[in-house]
Amino acid sequence: MMEQETSAAREYHEATKHRPGESTQRRLIDVELIPKQYKRYIGLPAMRLPSPGDPDGPLTLPALSALLHYSAGILRRRRINGQDVEFRAASCTGALYHIELYVVCGAVGDLRSGVYHYDAPAETLVSLRDGDYRAAIADAAGIEDSAPEAFVVMTATFWRNAWRYEERAYRHAFWDSGTIAANLLALADARGLAPRLSVGFIDDTVNHLLGVDDHREAATCIVAFGAGARHAATPEIDTLSESTEPLSKTEIEYPAIWRTHAATNLRHAPALRQWLDNAPDEARPKASAQTSAALERIIGRRGSARHFKDEPLTRPELGELMEAAIQPITADFPALTQAFAIVNDVEGLPVGTYRSDTQAQRLQRLQRGNFREAAAHLALEQPAAGEAALNVYFIAHLDDVLTTQGERGYRAAQLEAGLRGGRVYLKATALGLRATGLTFYDDEVAKLFGEPEDAAVLFLIVVGR
Repeated sequence: MMEQETSAAREYHEATKHRPGESTQRRLIDVELIPKQYKRYIGLPAMRLPSPGDPDGPLTLPALSALLHYSAGILRRRRINGQDVEFRAASCTGALYHIELYVVCGAVGDLRSGVYHYDAPAETLVSLRDGDYRAAIADAAGIEDSAPEAFVVMTATFWRNAWRYEERAYRHAFWDSGTIAANLLALADARGLAPRLSVGFIDDTVNHLLGVDDHREAATCIVAFGAGARHAATPEIDTLSESTEPLSKTEIEYPAIWRTHAATNLRHAPALRQWLDNAPDEARPKASAQTSAALERIIGRRGSARHFKDEPLTRPELGELMEAAIQPITADFPALTQAFAIVNDVEGLPVGTYRSDTQAQRLQRLQRGNFREAAAHLALEQPAAGEAALNVYFIAHLDDVLTTQGERGYRAAQLEAGLRGGRVYLKATALGLRATGLTFYDDEVAKLFGEPEDAAVLFLIVVGR
């Protein structure tokens, strides 16, 4: 796949970099523009999901409930400083939770075949279409070798993140889809549902099926589960006109988001085929030792740290964290990112900067020295990065991504970085450690690790006690 002469993805990435002196300035926000936290449909029938359950075996309604709840649901509520705070299953930039989940399935228990929106606060599935539309999703994503029992489609409602982060919100659409996907893939894998991730699909078909206006909300990825009976012929896909509650009194348009999204679209079957021609042979991550019940307990404990103790990680802990960072992903694109680390405090390991060597399953030291102060500076002057024992960055070479994968590769690289960061989150929690995702000064990070000009810094997660 050849790179386009002028890359909209490259222009967008360059324009949305954080730079010292201009990225930490406070800006005034009209509180009346702050959008609602959830997408809510008006007047549509909804089915209350049962309590999560059925840890093993085929896809049942309690199993589907567990997949949704522990990927994007509300795990607990607390009142803090006079405000009700909801804690979600996966992390999200600014705790804005702008990623929505839709289910496209055949009959699952008492749930009829259809297209549904997952209403996280109500724990319901809102019915958008009756009928079996799985073949439409399978065709749109070029899935030919199986008949998945169900699909979960993630979308980003851009304004719910852009009101705070402006044009950079397009990056966050894929970071945050990735952290949810980390949970969803792990949960489905633990249940034996053989999940597969797709970032390549014909956008107009998927967005039309969900009834979303891709200028405001658009599909980011698809996860398929299991292998069921052959899909029925797709019913006619008419235009949906269901009403939703307004997010806010008005929305500000950020043209860079729409331009980049349009440039990374796959518009027809030949473009999809070109994308799939570069798909790797199926590679599955190392089988998890965690049962689905244990994984749900881990997700239930997960949270984002604000400060860390001055205590080291052990070498085995570092090994497990980095293994989580570099494990293969069962997806329709090859690995596009590489993990880099600032080691501030690991027992028996010199402090300094490191690069992951995936083939040798080890870390290669780049520089020796104390980088705590530099770590805090690179993370937009956030002290947590300097306090943490470990900083893990995910970086892609944008020239290679665009040459081999085309403009769509930019979406995949961002989502992969978020997914790998989400895996580190889960592993840190399983080990009794604490973690958080932070943002960064793009070019200064690349310079620290000695990466070339085309290096795209995509995600940062820091870990400590």
